[in-house]
Amino acid sequence: MRLKLLLAVLLCLAMVAVGGTAALADVGPYKAKTAIDGRGSMDPNDRIRTDAYLAEADIMIRCQDTGPSVGGSTIWDYTSDLLWVPDVYVRTGTTGFLSGVPRCLSIGIDGNAAKGSPHGPYKVKIDVDGRGSPNPDDRVRTDAYLGESQVFIKCQEYGLAAGGSTLWDYTGEGLWVPDAYITTGTDGWISGMPSCSSLGIATGGTNTAGGRQFLVRTTLNGYRAKSLSAAREEDRYADGSYITIKCQAYGEANYGGSSIWDLTTDDLWVADYYVRTGSTGIVMNRCDGDGPGSGGGNRFLVRTTLNGYHAKSLTAAREEDRYGGGTYVTIKCQAYGQFNYGGSAVWDLTSDDLWVADYYVRTGSSDIIMNRCDNDPKPAGGGNGNPATPLPPGAGSVGQGDMRYKIVQAAYSQLGVSEWGDNCNPYGAGGTVKCGWAWCSMFASWTWRQAGIDVFLPYSGTFYSWGRNRGTVRALSDARPGDVVLFGYGASASEHVGVVVDVYPDGRITTIEGNFHDEVRLVGPFSPYGSKPGGHNYPIYGVVSPIADSSTAWAPSDGFPEDANAMICTQTEWSSGLLPEFKTCLENNRNPDTPSWSPGPWVRVVAMIRSVGGVNRADITLRTPDLPNGRTTTYRYRCESALTLSTYRKCVTPWQQRGIGGTTAEVVYNFNGATVVRNLGDLPFRGWAQSYATYCGPSALQAVLASTGADPVPSQGELDGVLGTSVYGTLPNKMADYPVKIVGYQYNNNELVNINDNDAGLIDRTMARIRRFIDRGQPTLLLAKSANLPWVGNVNSLLRHWLPIHGYATQGGTTRFRVWDPQTGRFHFMTVNEVMTAGQAGSIIAPDLRHFVMPREDL
Repeated sequence: MRLKLLLAVLLCLAMVAVGGTAALADVGPYKAKTAIDGRGSMDPNDRIRTDAYLAEADIMIRCQDTGPSVGGSTIWDYTSDLLWVPDVYVRTGTTGFLSGVPRCLSIGIDGNAAKGSPHGPYKVKIDVDGRGSPNPDDRVRTDAYLGESQVFIKCQEYGLAAGGSTLWDYTGEGLWVPDAYITTGTDGWISGMPSCSSLGIATGGTNTAGGRQFLVRTTLNGYRAKSLSAAREEDRYADGSYITIKCQAYGEANYGGSSIWDLTTDDLWVADYYVRTGSTGIVMNRCDGDGPGSGGGNRFLVRTTLNGYHAKSLTAAREEDRYGGGTYVTIKCQAYGQFNYGGSAVWDLTSDDLWVADYYVRTGSSDIIMNRCDNDPKPAGGGNGNPATPLPPGAGSVGQGDMRYKIVQAAYSQLGVSEWGDNCNPYGAGGTVKCGWAWCSMFASWTWRQAGIDVFLPYSGTFYSWGRNRGTVRALSDARPGDVVLFGYGASASEHVGVVVDVYPDGRITTIEGNFHDEVRLVGPFSPYGSKPGGHNYPIYGVVSPIADSSTAWAPSDGFPEDANAMICTQTEWSSGLLPEFKTCLENNRNPDTPSWSPGPWVRVVAMIRSVGGVNRADITLRTPDLPNGRTTTYRYRCESALTLSTYRKCVTPWQQRGIGGTTAEVVYNFNGATVVRNLGDLPFRGWAQSYATYCGPSALQAVLASTGADPVPSQGELDGVLGTSVYGTLPNKMADYPVKIVGYQYNNNELVNINDNDAGLIDRTMARIRRFIDRGQPTLLLAKSANLPWVGNVNSLLRHWLPIHGYATQGGTTRFRVWDPQTGRFHFMTVNEVMTAGQAGSIIAPDLRHFVMPREDL
């Protein structure tokens, strides 16, 4: 009775505040869907009348408002009986707000009365406009409150400064007014007044600093991380000042038992406990996905009615419907157990010592965010949160040139993943676990989704229909990495599917296949032809491409690529007749002007032509060896296009991560049947210019060691002592002897080659040997005459100079080598003749560094 009287009084006061507006008529009747308890407020647990409305009973609605979610809806109805009921249980004909029915707050009825609002009345100091958000410029009602009138305040929040204060009041009519213009008896937050964000009332905007302003109630340090032990700026924020918060997150426990931290617009963290946000919880967007520590338990919303289990298994003893949907449950800790719903294996232990499936608890994460209840590991095989099944990028977000690479990389990332139970696997739609179905096609669909292609094709024959409808069915002879090959006797008799990851010049393919002997396996290389290719029980009846890219991989271009961004590049080549003008480059994403020059970790091939008309094609093979692991990763691409006369086109492969052993590429051009082959090779390279005039030997060897993975890299002074460098420089035999002084450094003395005549056969063998060294990850040290180097001026003809050779590019029947000059710290290209001329009476040393180890104590 007291509650009814209070609400009636509040309603009368609200009518006075808005100028004596007459009460609106109740609307209805609407039928109750089920028996509904009447609540005293918009709180699911605030039941004051059991079965206030039985199923199919008539309900008259006075107003509606927003409150805690129940049954998936946040709408609450206030009835003519002065009771609150969740709107989801009332048959109103809509899932939203009823047209013409007022918001309860706008007529002074507060569904959060238990929190002590609305407050007032308070006197308005001057004529005040009503705003739609805590922003002085967001005026939605002129002179909403006249001077000396009264206003009721629902809640308060910080926003943009107005009248010298950043505090704003949200009125009973749903308008924002600057607190500076309201006589509340204080210049700060009204005692007991809730923050609007804690009541779910959106501010409708953010301030210009990219966050919201709050009052600091003590002088605070600004921390570089969410920890009191992190680096900090002492006394960064003064007591009584306002700071702008961008977002909040859980971190190390700080003060008052709180583990909440606020990130300021200065990118510093402050302890939320001393910031007046109006709540002890998070009221803004989360900065990250870190979860709270368990402490005495944390309350989370349950999004459907849940059983309470006595163990972490759906087959364990249980208490039926223990926790109602829309209620809050206190979780003490979390653990991994039996897979339950949505592919999740996470279970939550409640304060009742019952287990609930975490999938239906709104913790803000699909994985464990609290202290573990035990040390049981996550079950093998996947599920939400498992690193083996990353979430795919958004549909259409991957560029066409990167799609095939993404598919192949995704397939490789899953090698060895095995099924469990009844064909259970982590490749269901939405990244969920799916059981009971053969899953080869689900796996192939998953790899395509990692390239931004929105497909889920659980039956392999559907791939063929998908491709036929989009024009991407290919001939078996034209299979490419990223395509799928379909095994069986047609779309209606399809038996299996594999993802192509490699295609060889002789037509063989390698596939990665899901559900191949109950796991993801690499199959091949094998010939795709015959009745049982690659040991399969069925022939291949179709090939489907994820994209129609056979004629679109060539992109228009304004000219040839610039050498400035290329590690290795052929010169522009032209042959009259059938062949067009063309150029081939090996590029990387690096800055050649850095003091310690180092190539980027990514490399790609650029093939470019000016056509003479007809069909042109470039078959590109890119290899990135990783010598310590003994593995070479090979990528193959084909670009094909019918071009008109004098049309410029450029084909660029996706960026690939280069290996320690360098990168080699072969591009086979086909111009209307005329074939041209171009080869390129380059090693990763780090070098420092020589620190003394005679240190070209130590500098060159230091660069070779640094570029082949030496750790630590010896200084030039340390190498000077080992090499015996004198005022005359470093002798070839000293450079040759150096490797035997280091443990684990393999070296073949036969690779010391003296260049002492112009015999054509020797020249060819020498140049082929340098290319062979680079192809297997070995830079070459050239001792040359300084006077014969193309970029050196007139110097003493007796001077010798050490140069590392680390790359090459073929053009026609010739080769250009890339060398680094320790004296200038710059790169240069040298033709074969220039290398031979500069190297007369010199030497070439090719150290074998594939298994190089250099302990510091051996220097």
